[in-house]
Amino acid sequence: MVIASGYAFASLGPFISGIALVAMLVFALAGLAVLLYLADLPGRIAAGRGHPQAAAVRVAGWLGLPTGVLWVLAMVWAYAGSTARGDSNRQLNELEAAVTRLENSHAGGRA
Repeated sequence: MVIASGYAFASLGPFISGIALVAMLVFALAGLAVLLYLADLPGRIAAGRGHPQAAAVRVAGWLGLPTGVLWVLAMVWAYAGSTARGDSNRQLNELEAAVTRLENSHAGGRA
């Protein structure tokens, strides 16, 4: 049985080890960046949709990242609680109607 003591690219061993180390670091940093992006995603969605509790959704997203369950709930909360725009439109219409009534009553008292 003959055991080869070397191979053709034996001198490249340290260089290839360095490339592998750099590749592992790049992939680790990319994975960390993806995790940070995902942790902040529910809060950014809630803020973009005008959610009244966007800060709480952001905290739930960060706290839920290790388990995943709270993160999913934060995503649902980011989309479900953004009905504030409809409520704001309804309130604005009610205020406009009240102002119109006041203007009409004021104009009626002058005439």
